Amino acid sequence: MSTAHGQTQADNSPLQIGIVAPFEGPYATLAKQIMLGAEAAKIQNQYPVSLVYMQEYCKADQDAATAEKLRQAKVKVVIGYLCSESLEGAAPVLARDGIAILSLGSRQPTILEQETRQSFGIFRLQPDRKLATAVLADKLAPLWRTAPFALIEDGTVQGRDFARDALLAFKSRGLEPALTDTYRPAQTSQNALISRLKRAGINHILLGGEGDDASVIARSAAAANWPLTIAGSETFLRVDPQNPLPAGLLMSAIPEAITQASAESAVKAITAMAEKQPDTQDMKADGYALEAYSALQIAAQILTDPSETQKTAAELLYSTRFETAGGTISFTPAGLRQENPYRLMRFNGKDFEPVQ
Repeated sequence: MSTAHGQTQADNSPLQIGIVAPFEGPYATLAKQIMLGAEAAKIQNQYPVSLVYMQEYCKADQDAATAEKLRQAKVKVVIGYLCSESLEGAAPVLARDGIAILSLGSRQPTILEQETRQSFGIFRLQPDRKLATAVLADKLAPLWRTAPFALIEDGTVQGRDFARDALLAFKSRGLEPALTDTYRPAQTSQNALISRLKRAGINHILLGGEGDDASVIARSAAAANWPLTIAGSETFLRVDPQNPLPAGLLMSAIPEAITQASAESAVKAITAMAEKQPDTQDMKADGYALEAYSALQIAAQILTDPSETQKTAAELLYSTRFETAGGTISFTPAGLRQENPYRLMRFNGKDFEPVQ
């Protein structure tokens, strides 16, 4: 795993896979996770491929120049790209040669729109956030059908996006909130909000906010002796340890991949490789490591399948279901992950666990 970015492993394989990540700078740890996962997948599965590492700059012009180097290296697939700015610069360059991109990070709507319009061959392993609100609606709509609920958000871009997606998801299932409102985040109490909920007779809320706010709202409700069910998204994980989350809090989230049966072999391979390197000894199969492992499984499968030599990498990515360490993965015509990995989770006072 000593390969430096901008270099290729010397195994003389004609099958080149690019790995683009921020190896230098404040996000170098994320790049190490990606390298760890990709290397572990290559070695564990004995894939006959070469890995070409390149620095990600998160600047469109510089990443366009890096993409040109990848073209010259004759790569077939590129894995990485944590920044949307990187994709904006690199995708048009790579598309000239039909080089597919397995993006590990970016979920920006502008990139999705660009992909739909121009078909740059961008495939995202990160699921669309709309799938998170779809799970909330699927699970909660039947339970809340006879009870009024509120849709509350904190005024941030992410909060408004959650509220918009949640509203559409619940409306498509025949439910609309009895109250929609914006609250002031980062307060020590939310008594005014609880008073509004009490006047409206509302005991259930969808919350587009962070975990700290969910904790404050729950405490204010308890102080007012008002039963309240709070449901939201993974932003609930943003919480100060000194501000504990309330038991019973509901969240749509992706269960830890390392707990899946499909990841067992990959976790062992990643952990063993990490322990051999002084700069990764403390790393586990988390962060981007397991995702990069899965991405390399996908890339290697389409490049090494002798029966599909007449199809481009993008054509194979669109038409194939892949069994990976992260589970089954296939892609929509827009390059989004087809399967919905989100699950409804409930906080038990210590951990979030799936709701059966």
